[in-house]
Amino acid sequence: MITTAVNTIFLVLGFVLEFSGNKQFADVSFLISAVVGGYPVFKMAVTNVLRDFDMTAGVMVTVAMVAALLVGEYSAMALVAFMMIIGEALEDFTRERANQALKELNELVPSMVTIRLEGEDVEVPISQVRVGDLVLVRPGGRIPVDGPTVEGDAAVDQSSITGESIPVDKVIGDQVFAGTLLSSGALTIKVEGLGSGTKLGQMIQLVEEAQSTQAPVQRIANKYANYFAPVAIFIAGVTWLVTGEVLRGVTMLVAVCPCSLVLATPTAIVASIGNTAKNGVLVKHGTAMEQIGKVDVVAFDKTGTVTFGKPKLTQIETFNGYGEDEMLALTASVERNSEHPLAKAIINEAKIRELRLSSVEDFEAIPGHGIRASVDGKKVAVGERMLAKMGVVLGEEESDLIESMKGAGYTVIPVSVDGRLAGLINVEDTVREESVKAISNLNKLGITKTILITGDSKAIGERVGSELGVSEIYTEVLPERKLAIIRELQAQGHRVAFIGDGVNDAPALAVANVGIAMGSIGTAVAMETADVVLLTDDIGQVPYLIELSQATLSTIRWNIAISMTVVIGTVIVSALGLIGPFIGAIMHEVAAVPVIANAAMLISRKPKNL
Repeated sequence: MITTAVNTIFLVLGFVLEFSGNKQFADVSFLISAVVGGYPVFKMAVTNVLRDFDMTAGVMVTVAMVAALLVGEYSAMALVAFMMIIGEALEDFTRERANQALKELNELVPSMVTIRLEGEDVEVPISQVRVGDLVLVRPGGRIPVDGPTVEGDAAVDQSSITGESIPVDKVIGDQVFAGTLLSSGALTIKVEGLGSGTKLGQMIQLVEEAQSTQAPVQRIANKYANYFAPVAIFIAGVTWLVTGEVLRGVTMLVAVCPCSLVLATPTAIVASIGNTAKNGVLVKHGTAMEQIGKVDVVAFDKTGTVTFGKPKLTQIETFNGYGEDEMLALTASVERNSEHPLAKAIINEAKIRELRLSSVEDFEAIPGHGIRASVDGKKVAVGERMLAKMGVVLGEEESDLIESMKGAGYTVIPVSVDGRLAGLINVEDTVREESVKAISNLNKLGITKTILITGDSKAIGERVGSELGVSEIYTEVLPERKLAIIRELQAQGHRVAFIGDGVNDAPALAVANVGIAMGSIGTAVAMETADVVLLTDDIGQVPYLIELSQATLSTIRWNIAISMTVVIGTVIVSALGLIGPFIGAIMHEVAAVPVIANAAMLISRKPKNL
């Protein structure tokens, strides 16, 4: 950062001095800027050539800077160094943000926990907990360990690990995971996994591995530089040897100075990133803007990404003479006193229908089972286990209907009144309307596969996948399997974009060719790990982003073609001795004008055919 700051200060100072007529001091300022900013570029170029035999755009920049120094073009030398060092600084910033994501993953586990020690509850640091200890977690608390429950019943939000959209009821003997959240109830857990031995710990390790093993991306300019740089240097050397005129060789190297080639990619990238920012999309770095236009597979997490991530009441079936509104009013009256997340869906629907709710008596909530209470003299019970506990017997037809609804991917809540089944309430995580259109638009863009990956059950996954129209569906997927799916696709030669919003999506976001996170509903970990953030949570922006990137890649190729044409023409006339260094410098600066103008059109470009 210090190098970047010094380079920038002396570059700006140089232009100020030049504008005020102090040419001599301006050249000194430019020279300092170029040396400070150019050293890292020079070092990187030499390393690439000696270690990897790789002629990158940095090599061309180094050669051009040396040539510019020889003919006194200090301002051009300093400006090119500035452009290269800024790009490096942005990449360093991106890496630092990725490390912050790992820190936030670790913070999902509380630093202090309560354990049962010789019959007493004692608060201790997590570092003092051992396998076999009994850990107590109260309502609203984060579970700090992996292990089975030995006491208590609770509803656990497991979305951070499994991605399940609806909290899971846990009873004695059920397995729970570190980093998950108690929505209601309290649990005592026997410790089986701690730290790196938990599912969360394994997920942190997966993110670290994904970030360290991500293959480096070769930028478009570097591909051209690999061929052009050695050829240009060779021709300049031959010209010098054949003509005996060092000035011709220097002129060619100044002409080769890849200002327009160096500008070809960043001007287009900056313009397109400006376009995305106006449309509620944050693209963190230029590599992502290039890579997303090359993807041929788009994979989606389900909960909170293609769905709203919140349970919603979508269907009511009534029995024994009860009407929908009457049964719903009785249920909502009881649920007003409940902490269970599904209660919100029932109460919200009652509010939408403007139903009058009654006061309740003898309220009892048993986590993992359900609730019961008296409403206007009627005994109301909610929840399958609660109905069984109260001896409510369901007929064969009613039981078959419940199983059928579950098989279709719905969460079914049975309600009884005075010992008889009064209704069935279906709750689901509903699909966003824009998700269906997004899948359709991706198909129009030539995406070969659209994939839904979810930790939910097969029934729920297939129902949502069918609504979306995706080509493949993976269900009951944990983070390590999600990561494996992305890697399998990449091993088959696919370029994969993955879109998610949760903590459990972080490994897949890190390893995908392009990771895209939801903005306002996404977790901080997902947003830090991803390359792109949809600030408005509009998944319909993904096809727009891909189409814009494809247009950006086309613009970059045109820019490079323009640059190469001018440079090659200048090299030829330089070799023939028709122009000198001054005219050569002017010609390669002129070549930058159409490059910048062509890139600028991306700023206001509108999506086409979407």
